Amino acid sequence: MKVFPSLKDIIENTETLIYIEDLSDKKGLMQTINPIAKLITITAMIISALFITKLSYLLTICIIPTIFAVASYISLKQFFTRTTLIPIIMALISIPTLFLTTGTPIWITTIGNINLTITIEGITKFLIFTTRIWFCVATLSLLILSTGFDKTLKLLATLRIPTLIIQLFSLTYRYLFVSIHETQSILIAKEARTYIHKKTLNLQALKDLGYLLSSLFIRTYERSERVYLAMKARGFEINKNNKPQIPKLHIKDIVFTTSIITIFAYIALL
Repeated sequence: MKVFPSLKDIIENTETLIYIEDLSDKKGLMQTINPIAKLITITAMIISALFITKLSYLLTICIIPTIFAVASYISLKQFFTRTTLIPIIMALISIPTLFLTTGTPIWITTIGNINLTITIEGITKFLIFTTRIWFCVATLSLLILSTGFDKTLKLLATLRIPTLIIQLFSLTYRYLFVSIHETQSILIAKEARTYIHKKTLNLQALKDLGYLLSSLFIRTYERSERVYLAMKARGFEINKNNKPQIPKLHIKDIVFTTSIITIFAYIALL
């Protein structure tokens, strides 16, 4: 049984997390909603969450993205995997809030000449901040997962986002897979030449990792140049004017958006 995944396994899992098109093709709740209606709804949900100051209300509204994910046939494992990394990082950054907020102390310790005190108010502020971050990340992830990358770019074009920015997002997304495949090729070649059964971290392993990263950078850069020249030879223009067609809103889209905005506005005003 594998306890510690190898670097190759991590790369393969990363590709699975980045690829989102298969989720947007499912016939779930959010997939059937107009992208513009979804964007308005998600924006209203995030803005409402910023005005909610009670932890109980924040925890309550966190149930809604989860329900939408289930109704959209999105695996909860995939959903929570994609939405927990950023909140964990932000939680680590906000740890000082536990000690810097004045209030009712529940834990006191001394390290040298420094007194550290955790208060109930500090814990509450920490949980509110972390919960709000998770909710915002979850709703945005739900928008992207249910819409798909190509439709998201079309949505940005509909909103008159500059073409240069849209093309930058498009090329970055596609080059991620090129980089991942190059990494997999390098790892397979390395394992074929220097197979080591024990997965231990030592100085030699760090040197090998440095060689791998430098080789990956050079190979990815060379391939990107070849791909760009091939695109230019076929008439690619980064500022090509495309007039996106604005998708029509239906009654169900209006009802969905109005209902969610009303619910969240009511909760925010409580």
